[in-house]
Amino acid sequence: MQSHFKTNTARVFLSLACCAALLPACAGEEGEGEVEVTVYGEDFIELGIPAEAMADGWSVSFDRFDVSVAEVTVGGVEIVEAESIDLSVGTEGAGHPVGSARVPAGDHSDSSYAITRVAMQGSATKEGVTKTFDWVFEGETHYSACETTTAVSDGGAATFQVTVHADHFFYDSLVAEEPQVVFQALADADADDDGAITRAELEAADIGGYDPGSAGEVEDLWAWLVAQGGTLGHVDGEGHCDSHAHSP
Repeated sequence: MQSHFKTNTARVFLSLACCAALLPACAGEEGEGEVEVTVYGEDFIELGIPAEAMADGWSVSFDRFDVSVAEVTVGGVEIVEAESIDLSVGTEGAGHPVGSARVPAGDHSDSSYAITRVAMQGSATKEGVTKTFDWVFEGETHYSACETTTAVSDGGAATFQVTVHADHFFYDSLVAEEPQVVFQALADADADDDGAITRAELEAADIGGYDPGSAGEVEDLWAWLVAQGGTLGHVDGEGHCDSHAHSP
């Protein structure tokens, strides 16, 4: 009887040891789910920036706001290689879908992406005066360490949104926590007063009262817009990211 008990006990321990050794294989993979990437410019791009949102009474509207997004990575998987989208086209809050992929299940907080080009065309108006603009920014900005978590369940679906904040172009500071949104300095750069603000005119205009912080190389208004363009990208609305801009 005692021998039989010892034999059964040994068998139990052996079975437990085998299960422990085989547990990863028995349990299977963690699984994976689908992540869709969208790009959204919010109302400030789709509907425009109203005068009440500007500190100096100008309002801004966009006829076109093309953004090229690349290298979107979630959970170690690159989802979007390169995609250009006109964010001025209304989506009723949904944003523009640009790609999807299957990624490992889990809570992913290591997402990143790049904005490689911005082309914006539109106008600003104040008290019957209208100034138009048609500007292209070729510099590439990489965004990483973003303040968001993309929760992907096994067999489930999730969304990762690249949110573009166009009002940053019109900030009066590169360093203030709560900069003002203004347009007057850009309007004043229209030296020939033909109603169109060109890159050449902006390059000829000093930044004036704008606050560049320690960015001493930002001395003209075109360079100012380029610098602000490196801050446009966010995630899932207001989530901030570390940004690293590269000149073309």
